[in-house]
Amino acid sequence: MFSRKIIHYLIKWKNKKGRKPLVLRGARQVGKTTAVSMFGKKHFKNLIYLNLENIEHLRLFRESISLDDFEKIIQIKFHQKIVPGETLVFIDEIQNSPSLMKLLRFFYEEKPDIHVIAAGSLFQAKIEREGFSLPVGRVEYAYVYPLDFYEYLEAREEDELLDYLKTISFEDKIPEAIHQEALTHFYEYTMIGGMPEVVKSYIEDRDTDKLKSIYSSLFTGYSEDVYKYSSLANTKYLSYVIEQAPLFAGTTFTYEKFSGSNFRSREMSAAFDTLEKVMLVYQVQATKSKEIPLIGQRKRPKKLLYLDVGLVNHRMGVQEEFMNLKDLNEFYRGRIAEQVVGQNMLAQFTHNIPAILYWAKGKREGAAEVDFCLKVKEAILGVEVKSGVTGRLKSLYSFADAVKNHQLMRIYNGHLNTEKVKIAGKFYKLTSIPFYLTSRIF
Repeated sequence: MFSRKIIHYLIKWKNKKGRKPLVLRGARQVGKTTAVSMFGKKHFKNLIYLNLENIEHLRLFRESISLDDFEKIIQIKFHQKIVPGETLVFIDEIQNSPSLMKLLRFFYEEKPDIHVIAAGSLFQAKIEREGFSLPVGRVEYAYVYPLDFYEYLEAREEDELLDYLKTISFEDKIPEAIHQEALTHFYEYTMIGGMPEVVKSYIEDRDTDKLKSIYSSLFTGYSEDVYKYSSLANTKYLSYVIEQAPLFAGTTFTYEKFSGSNFRSREMSAAFDTLEKVMLVYQVQATKSKEIPLIGQRKRPKKLLYLDVGLVNHRMGVQEEFMNLKDLNEFYRGRIAEQVVGQNMLAQFTHNIPAILYWAKGKREGAAEVDFCLKVKEAILGVEVKSGVTGRLKSLYSFADAVKNHQLMRIYNGHLNTEKVKIAGKFYKLTSIPFYLTSRIF
């Protein structure tokens, strides 16, 4: 299997002073287990893997136990010894065992020299439903997403192109041939997405028909999961959102009667919030803030990002239309472009879930909406996802005129560029980034 950037984060965690047990969060099938297993086998003499979806493993840890009891169980049942500095303890789907969740605190307090990683795809939703809690300040979190574009290039073994894109600067002019090559790879990535099993199958066979069954099984798995962390009364709302949400990726939506249903705002709001906890969706709130802090407006329509653009394309039934595509913004009115850019922005945040918003003026102030908006250091970054070299940027300039200490960015299919533009007698600095450099915008 191919390497993932989360492994670089895990290496830093391994060597960090004051290290705490690490809880990895991410949707099912984004590659958490594979990444930790690769990390453990390469960087430790011994890997102890507990899978709490395995009934035989789970039954060992149903009752509350001490650290000493834990080590005895490992030694007797798994014939392994925990050696500080040499052993990685990996507890997968830890939300299934409240006793092991509680034990994380004591690893930190009593045996901090033991390396412990826990993972859970349904983690946050299940602990809230069942009233569990993790010891505050005794664990740390990291987040895993589908492959971003650079991870995709690495999986494709496009090492020379990847190294070039990682080191390009504003002073360098990207040759047209390389620009077109990078766009071709990005459009291919946008077609299939970043789910590891999908990427692996496509690299091996280049057969998009084979991918359909993988996407279908992923959707089926997500729908079946809702019974594990939700009451029976709420499963119909969750299943409905899982099925319908991909059709609204990259667009704004409202809860009330979502996707033509008769469901009320309260039920849909709860369903979306739950699916956000299991990291299947991300809700981009609106803001009209003109300075830091950026304050979200919960009552305004939200913009929807789904887990993965490949799943979105499959659900829309549009993957075949990517063949010979020259411009993402021509495709479904730019919705797919916003989805893939937003997905890649999220994937850059390994140690926390970011506050990505979109900026919109109040109705009385005139129509202006900027696709993405977030705090970067002490500035407010406004990002417009556009096509071509001369796409209209009226909303972005309206944002610049209103927002203090702004930075303006366009993500598009053109070349890397920084320029001063004059609008209504004022000069603004605009940074233009080709799609394939989205992973570097921060």
